[in-house]
Amino acid sequence: MALALLVGLAGTAAAAEIKGKIKIVKADKNELVVTDKDGKEMKFQVNEDAKISLADKETKLADLKEDDEVTVTYEKKDGKMLVSKIRSERK
Repeated sequence: MALALLVGLAGTAAAAEIKGKIKIVKADKNELVVTDKDGKEMKFQVNEDAKISLADKETKLADLKEDDEVTVTYEKKDGKMLVSKIRSERK
């Protein structure tokens, strides 16, 4: 039974989280590029139903700007990093 449970879990993608700053926002293509604290760039595809907030208020991808600090929740699927949630702060 435990083996069946492990096999079942292996097929599902686990959500991951990254913190960084926005480098590029392409709202028309639902794309986001974030630079993490080590300077590594990560390119994301933002799901249509992703929850996006700026300063704890619900917003849309087009409202986010370069250099906003973000926490991105995503999962890797079919070679893409698909975003389900973005929490953003503007300094």
